[in-house]
Amino acid sequence: MSLFDLFEDRRREYERKKRLDTASKVALGSILGAAAGILFAPKSGEETRAEISEKSKELAQKGSEVARDTAETVQFRAYEAGEAVKNTYEDLKLKAALKKEDLKDDVEIAKAKANAIGEIVRDSGTEIKGELKDVGEEVKDAAKEVGKEAKESAKEVKDEAEKSAKKIGDEVEKSSKKIEKEAKN
Repeated sequence: MSLFDLFEDRRREYERKKRLDTASKVALGSILGAAAGILFAPKSGEETRAEISEKSKELAQKGSEVARDTAETVQFRAYEAGEAVKNTYEDLKLKAALKKEDLKDDVEIAKAKANAIGEIVRDSGTEIKGELKDVGEEVKDAAKEVGKEAKESAKEVKDEAEKSAKKIGDEVEKSSKKIEKEAKN
């Protein structure tokens, strides 16, 4: 039962009490009218007293019944209001528990996502580390190849330089012999 329903019940209870109050006034007026009619009726005193006594007992019984009914109605309304408050409290408690569970679920999801991202970062780091190692090996192999090629090129240059030096030496010797021969002639 919601708070609106509780206010609506209270409004109805107020209207019921108002009608009960009006009914009580009408009943009292009727009783007083009946009593006045009996008192002023053309009957003997003994009959009038007996009638008044009987009517008083009837009215006392009716008053008792009305009081009992009113007490029962008030008790029932109090019970209903208590149940409404209890149900509202239970509803709020249930909603709070559900929100708590939703929050727990959201926290677990966030943790799982964080762990997944951590795994991805670790895997990527491992992969990059492996790739860097491979690149290092390739650079090392390339450096060896370049070194080897440089050695071979240096050897070839040296061989060519020696051949050129020998040719130049041979040419210088030929030219020297030719110059000597011409100088002797």
